[in-house]
Amino acid sequence: MKRLDKKTDNTIVNVLNEVCESLKNESIGFSWLTHFADYTHFPQSLRIVFVFETNQHLEHAKSTARTSAITRETESLLKQDGIVVIHTDKTIAFDTEENGANIDSPKWCRKFN
Repeated sequence: MKRLDKKTDNTIVNVLNEVCESLKNESIGFSWLTHFADYTHFPQSLRIVFVFETNQHLEHAKSTARTSAITRETESLLKQDGIVVIHTDKTIAFDTEENGANIDSPKWCRKFN
């Protein structure tokens, strides 16, 4: 990984840590988040996945427009640090542990590529 790529990744991690801590306190059923990026095709390759415990928790977040707020907040914080997300609908996704979200599963990770 190039030095600039490492710096960009650290920036993303810092922003996502901030978002994660906020969500733990504000969003019922939020569990964790992760990101993937191929820095040779950045920022188009950036994928951020927010994981809720159950489908019911995720549906509640969607029905109360919480997922939209999460998307806007994440996009805004990244932009403040110089990372512009062009297509949030392709960059930011939501999933659940109930549906098999597992960062250690290559099969699960591939579905976001």
